[in-house]
Amino acid sequence: MVIPDMGVLYRTHATSMYQGTVHRTIKGMVNKMHTDDVLKAETMWFHVFKDMIDSGDMAKLEGGTVKVYFVIKSYTNFSTGHAFPSLELIAEKSGISARQVKRCIADLEQAGYISKAKEGRHNTYKLREKIVIKNDSGTPQAVATWDYLPGAVKDTVADLKNVLVTGDFAGAKIISIQNLTLNILQSHGDHAINVVNSEVGDLQKLKALKK
Repeated sequence: MVIPDMGVLYRTHATSMYQGTVHRTIKGMVNKMHTDDVLKAETMWFHVFKDMIDSGDMAKLEGGTVKVYFVIKSYTNFSTGHAFPSLELIAEKSGISARQVKRCIADLEQAGYISKAKEGRHNTYKLREKIVIKNDSGTPQAVATWDYLPGAVKDTVADLKNVLVTGDFAGAKIISIQNLTLNILQSHGDHAINVVNSEVGDLQKLKALKK
């Protein structure tokens, strides 16, 4: 019969009790830390209209230009629509150089997606939205544009839908409608005829002019 060493048993039991106490203490500290800390998560988001992709504009923009567009848009003020991140901040967030940022901003200006104004030593940006208006056959008829204002997107979309339903382009309250001009060259001459907002009826009139 083996008689256990009571000293070993005591030390083992004491060690186990100590480890359990330490574990509970650490767990309590962690729980307290989680309770006392103010936890945060960035839940802000911004709008990107699908027509920017469907119109082919996204494919025409280089990757760096798209990143700059998203970065600037993410800093747009909800109420005023102004964005004023520095070139250095845009470069940091987009992962490209400040020189590249300048070129990308110029490309966005040329594409009609952004306008830039100088305020003191800093640039202030306003973003423009564009949506192509098409007829039943999918032919582009006009382009709706407006300044991006996050707080007014719902009203802006409602304004555009109202224009589409009524057909009253001049009645738009928020958006601006730009009619597309179609240049048609007559076969019986070298006269270029500009047809604004051309539809089937306009084309019939052109045929009548040829006779």
